[in-house]
Amino acid sequence: MQKGIFYTALGFLTVCFLLSVVAYIWIPDNSRYANRQIPEASLLDPGSKICFIKTLVSKSNQSHWSLFWNGDKSIYKYNLTNIGNNNGDSKECSMFYFGTDKYGRDVLSRIFVGLRYTLIIAFSAVLFSLFIGLIFGSLAGYFGGKADQLISVFINVFWSLPTILLAFAVILSFGRSMSSIFVAIGLTMWGDVARLVRAQVFSAKELLFVQAGRALGFSDSRILFNQIVPNIMGPVWVTAAGNFALAVLLESGLSFLGFGLQPPIPTLGNILQEQYAYAVTGKPMLALIPSIVVVLLVLSFQLITSYLRDKGDVRMSVNK
Repeated sequence: MQKGIFYTALGFLTVCFLLSVVAYIWIPDNSRYANRQIPEASLLDPGSKICFIKTLVSKSNQSHWSLFWNGDKSIYKYNLTNIGNNNGDSKECSMFYFGTDKYGRDVLSRIFVGLRYTLIIAFSAVLFSLFIGLIFGSLAGYFGGKADQLISVFINVFWSLPTILLAFAVILSFGRSMSSIFVAIGLTMWGDVARLVRAQVFSAKELLFVQAGRALGFSDSRILFNQIVPNIMGPVWVTAAGNFALAVLLESGLSFLGFGLQPPIPTLGNILQEQYAYAVTGKPMLALIPSIVVVLLVLSFQLITSYLRDKGDVRMSVNK
């Protein structure tokens, strides 16, 4: 049962990753950032379908599009330039599976392009926290003494700072760019990684293979990074999987509060921020859809973390 849940969560994350990578190939709105706006088609319900009829305008390089609403001709008009010089009229219909936002943008396209940016930021933040945590944690655990005390104080300072306030401070200092956002998120997570690595290195440095390396005259850096660190990465990868869920939540929270990537770049957080008010104004699905995507992402990462933690627990293996 637990293995089935693990593979379901892993499959969901794999599908999300692949769809976000190739999003522009298959989504209905393949414009940059999925930002094609059709004001007349704003706030459509999920599953709505609209059609356009294109009529060539003579003596100009334009085509005139009359908007059709569910097959019935609408009073609205929508013009697109540089469509081409086709002769006669042609009809084109579009299905909006997740509906449209207040600007008439396709929510499905926005979510999958936004998923790309959310996953990139989360992945970069986790790698950044792993890099810092491995360096400081391994140095503190291996050398001990004053080096351990100094690094531990440094870890505790960052670990004790409120997560959101620390992220706010970094973003306000360096701007709302992708690099500053993943650095801000990474700085809130590296303390836990460093504490874990420090404890693992502290116990591993007394093992026989480390003592054998010292007897052979290996340098401290070779013993630490070539022998100890590769052998303690199991628990570190489990922590990294859990940090993915935290990174997705932090990115969504920062974007929801207006400290994420600047529009029109979509992320799951700013899509939710734009649409959460519709939950109480007769359009609940527009607010629920991005919320459900965020919840499923976080839940999948947490399920994978729980499975990996139980798999690596010796006591659980003995009981089984």
